[in-house]
Amino acid sequence: MKFFIAGDTHLNHGKIATYCQRPENFTELIIKRWNERVRPEDTVIHLGDVAIGKKEYIAPQVRLLNGNKILIRGNHDKHGSLSWWADNGFQFACDGMIFRGCWLTHYPSNSLPRGCDLNIHGHLHNIWDGFHPNASVDAMSEEWMRLKKELRFKWQRLFAIEYTNYYPIEFDEFVAHPDKYQARGPKPESQGLK
Repeated sequence: MKFFIAGDTHLNHGKIATYCQRPENFTELIIKRWNERVRPEDTVIHLGDVAIGKKEYIAPQVRLLNGNKILIRGNHDKHGSLSWWADNGFQFACDGMIFRGCWLTHYPSNSLPRGCDLNIHGHLHNIWDGFHPNASVDAMSEEWMRLKKELRFKWQRLFAIEYTNYYPIEFDEFVAHPDKYQARGPKPESQGLK
């Protein structure tokens, strides 16, 4: 059994395709790539913002995704209670959890619980490349977008599915190679990347 991390899938969210410059078929692409990598016996910790739309459409899509799924609710998941998510495709849901010495949240955290070395979070998407000019972002994201160089704290790691080519990533791989996934900041210009 392997442990994976995913987040901000925003299945069915038409506006996120524009805001984050995703391909039009991103929902199908995420489901396909998830199932290419994750086996039924694996576990995926989802950092929130699963899907947008009517609840009756969300649950069948979640059930299409391989593996045992744990949800850390994001701002777009609050329409469902923790128990609703547990009844609709996730083994359990919470608003934050400690796993392997990491504090896992949707929003970037301003502090770490005792015994944690990192905060792995989502929410900021492809911030290093900027959002579409018409996208609305919250005040915290606006501040970080002005910086566009690094996260607020050295112990924060951004999981952005836009930087993983829409795949879940093995948890230990993500922690061990944060720069491969732009988890600490943008890739240097010297590498010929954005």
